[in-house]
Amino acid sequence: MITIKKELERCKKEGLSGVLGTIVSTEGSTYQKAGAKCFISEDQRLTGLLSGGCVESDIIEYAMKVLETGKPTVIHYDFYGDDDIVWGLGIGCNGKMNIFLQPYLPTKHPEKAAIIDQYFSDALQKKLHTVTIVEAKDESLQGKMWVIDGAFDNNDLPISVHEIAVDYMMRKKNLKNEIVYLGGEQDLYVYYESTSPPPHLIVFGAGPDAIPLVKMAKNLKWLVTVLDHRPSYCNEENFPEADFIHVYPVGSVPNVSIHKNSYVVIMTHNFLHDKEILESILDTDAAYIGLLGPRRRTDRLIAMSNTLLSNEKIHRIHSPIGLDIGAKTPEEIAFSILAEIMMIYRGGTGKKLSQLACMAHSV
Repeated sequence: MITIKKELERCKKEGLSGVLGTIVSTEGSTYQKAGAKCFISEDQRLTGLLSGGCVESDIIEYAMKVLETGKPTVIHYDFYGDDDIVWGLGIGCNGKMNIFLQPYLPTKHPEKAAIIDQYFSDALQKKLHTVTIVEAKDESLQGKMWVIDGAFDNNDLPISVHEIAVDYMMRKKNLKNEIVYLGGEQDLYVYYESTSPPPHLIVFGAGPDAIPLVKMAKNLKWLVTVLDHRPSYCNEENFPEADFIHVYPVGSVPNVSIHKNSYVVIMTHNFLHDKEILESILDTDAAYIGLLGPRRRTDRLIAMSNTLLSNEKIHRIHSPIGLDIGAKTPEEIAFSILAEIMMIYRGGTGKKLSQLACMAHSV
């Protein structure tokens, strides 16, 4: 998501168009499944993979044709049978997939491009449902897309096509990534998609111990923001994998967007600054707030702050941070921190699986 979002931003900045490719259906064994996306820019830069690499050059050719016509299209790949000798080696599969190519034309059609921009921006923060007309008798309907908050629960549904709105309401509670034939007067094929955002790890402090934490989080495909007031620490050389790097003025607390999918780790190693950050973020919707250091340090920090002492949410602070796995090195401590965050994100218990298996067997 984030790589395509950044590529969209580049294209808008440089005045380029592009094509968004989405797998809308698969059959059999395929490298990627419905919902996987790529983006092909006008200067033929490819972001994201829909196969093992062997059909990407073909997809780029189709994308250039879409840019010429300005019309969306569906392309089909069949890796069954003898043709798999040509296609299948790079795919590692034996199946079929259909890919919807959707033009992104911020200059010619800014309204439609804005919907795609909205999707990639919102998808990093909350659960989304998207509804897209893939095929219709009326070509003007093809590519029409609605982005809906996954928590939507009222009658103000933005879908303007009645039969699609009715069908969506029946499916919304268990929405799957799939293409559906609705027929009707327009002979509609509609692609439904449900996406959940990756965890957003927000790290206050760019010291050496933050480096393995960021690396491991990016290996998990999480979104990562690193913040510090020291530019000699907080830079792309130390954090090449980080999605966002923010250097803020010394003595201040940066204003960073924190939402229900944010997991905050405070590791500035500065007692007063840790206190200021906690005071600033404790009332946010963060799913996790962890403070590096021993518990006695955290208790002393809280005791020095009337703001924290009077806050009913003080129990939300995880301190000491991480799970007890005997971690000692910076890499092991980073692993311990991410294990605790993963436990909260996925709803785990933190217990050994063998222990849980014994408990289940005894019941």
